[in-house]
Amino acid sequence: MNRRARYADEIGIIKQELNLPIYSPERENQVIENVTKHNFGPLSDMAIKRLYERIIDESRRLERESAERRKLYSNANLNLPLSFDLPSLIKNLALLFLLFFIYIINKQFFILELPPTKFYFVEVPKNVTFDKATEILSSKGLLRNRLLFSYVGKIFGFDKRIKAGRYIIADNLPMALVMDKIVNPKYILTATVTIPEGLTARRIAGLLEEKVGIDSTKFMKIVNDPEFARELGIDADALEGYLMPNTYIFIWGDDEENVIKKMVWEFKKFYSDTLKEREKVIGLNTHQVVTLASIVEGEAKFDDERPRIAGVYFNRLKRNMPLEADPTIQYIIPDGPRRLFYQDLKIKSPYNTYLNRGLPPGPVNNPGTSSILAVLYPEKHKFLYFVSDETGRHVFSRTYDEHLKAVRRYRKLILSKRQN
Repeated sequence: MNRRARYADEIGIIKQELNLPIYSPERENQVIENVTKHNFGPLSDMAIKRLYERIIDESRRLERESAERRKLYSNANLNLPLSFDLPSLIKNLALLFLLFFIYIINKQFFILELPPTKFYFVEVPKNVTFDKATEILSSKGLLRNRLLFSYVGKIFGFDKRIKAGRYIIADNLPMALVMDKIVNPKYILTATVTIPEGLTARRIAGLLEEKVGIDSTKFMKIVNDPEFARELGIDADALEGYLMPNTYIFIWGDDEENVIKKMVWEFKKFYSDTLKEREKVIGLNTHQVVTLASIVEGEAKFDDERPRIAGVYFNRLKRNMPLEADPTIQYIIPDGPRRLFYQDLKIKSPYNTYLNRGLPPGPVNNPGTSSILAVLYPEKHKFLYFVSDETGRHVFSRTYDEHLKAVRRYRKLILSKRQN
């Protein structure tokens, strides 16, 4: 006799001694009412009620059979058990086991037994396995039954739908809700990230790795992929310069390609057909505009100076003079940005505008809209030189002699500050 049948037999004996009915409809109705009241799963209240009625019916039958056997044993004064139908017993036990299994699944996965009391921050890393994610959730105490969660997840294919990301999950949740959160991207926390003007792609990668959880190495590999740049409609060998500075909302742990596409899309949305028409006026193509804009971005701190600085570079290009732009040197030194030294100006690189005439091969950072517009609409003047005045602004000169005087004043100012 199994445990359930033994308990039914013992309960029947007690009820018989107390002259009580075999079962109590009032008590069973109360049980069903309590269960359906806390049912939050996919089964309707009617389905739950029918499930429990089936379990109760089986309990009643066992109690009745036990009572009948006791009556027969008593009348015949027999100590040996009556013969029974083994196949029928196995069938009934299997049915009871199935009903009990359904009950456990529904209870563990769908019924909210206690209200949430705490919220936990959970991070599911990229490329993590379902077993590892289960371990993370279990370590936070968010799973009622880790083994059952793992088995059900694999049986129904949730192990292949897990989403990397950061989540906030309450305790005491049915495991079905926990499962839904880690396979549904709408529950992943977002990150608001501001990309400042003038950052290189490498520095942007580092920022996004910290704020969004991307793989910075993979990010740079995609940025420097010429085929990917062509797929996005960018006529360049890399996407340096086309990662538009802006404030973005990213899904934490988002795919690197998606992040890059979003930033390039912002550039394309800004760089309208009207701006492309201006290229004909200034004699540059889009890649050259972005390249020169990146140099202006690296030099200017104030928006009102950007068109004037752009005008200086246009004047030097027309005269076939080297641009001698410090931002191009900052781009090629491994430990920049920092103070430049004379030996830095001698580094052999196609990006060194002190050694090479014309524009460098590509952008040296990712310029903002103000610098791009400054190149498309440069100020017309005769300045060929400029030097900082230590306030972030610049002194502009038409001749080299004027420029040398401005440089001496700048150095004298720096020396005076150091002495003080």
